[in-house]
Amino acid sequence: MADRVDELAAGLRAFAQNESATVRAAVELLIWHERWLRRPDFGRAALTRRSEGQVWVSWRRAREFADSGPRSSTTELAILDLAVALGENRYRLTSMGHVHRRWIADAMALALGVAVGS
Repeated sequence: MADRVDELAAGLRAFAQNESATVRAAVELLIWHERWLRRPDFGRAALTRRSEGQVWVSWRRAREFADSGPRSSTTELAILDLAVALGENRYRLTSMGHVHRRWIADAMALALGVAVGS
């Protein structure tokens, strides 16, 4: 199973390398967490293998999958929801300027209980 996850991770990274920072972050979150890459139902719903080795994510289909309420823990669902939100640029992060991006990063750090520099 680890070989399959490693293969998917490599394909996802190949797909994301020329994408926005939000897509790269979404892909990395899915890879770091691993749970959804191990789920064949998620793969069938949201991932497409391309001939050049890339694994493309349909964020629309990933959103439909997440919203369908797949059986999983609340934490796993939250990770999936966040990854999909990043991938679909739900919060329009790609259009934010530097100052707004810093405020958002600080707010997320505070929400997660991580110390924020002054």
